[in-house]
Amino acid sequence: MIMDAKGKGAGNDKRERVQSVLMEVEGYRRQMESSKSEVRFLDATLEELRSSVEAIEALKENKDGTEMLVSIGSGSFIKAQLKDTGKVIVGVGAGLSVEKDLDAARKILEERSQEIIRAMERFQNNAAEMNERMMELDQEYRQIMAELQAERR
Repeated sequence: MIMDAKGKGAGNDKRERVQSVLMEVEGYRRQMESSKSEVRFLDATLEELRSSVEAIEALKENKDGTEMLVSIGSGSFIKAQLKDTGKVIVGVGAGLSVEKDLDAARKILEERSQEIIRAMERFQNNAAEMNERMMELDQEYRQIMAELQAERR
């Protein structure tokens, strides 16, 4: 067996590199799972924003005093009567909400939707880069394992 200056065999270096590759792959795998979870959350948020925009559009078709069902969650609704169909209260972040006319509220929600779409694209691009790196590491792993097997013969 060929020894390096420290007395280690070349096979030991390869085994150490295999361990390093496996650890790096595991780190990427965890990051990708985290990214997938974040994308699912962002997707749900985007769907909620789209529903809100649709609700604003529906308000434009109704008049003050119109009776409607309002969701209170878990598939449950209450009957409510519209008081002011020209304004909505929109969350603007940090627990703050402001009253806006329908067009301004829709604009806020659409801008937020675009921000979420951009964030999702960043996560997807990062995932693609990690996947590419994992494929490179897989190739390196296979190469080292083939070399180790050849050395045993």
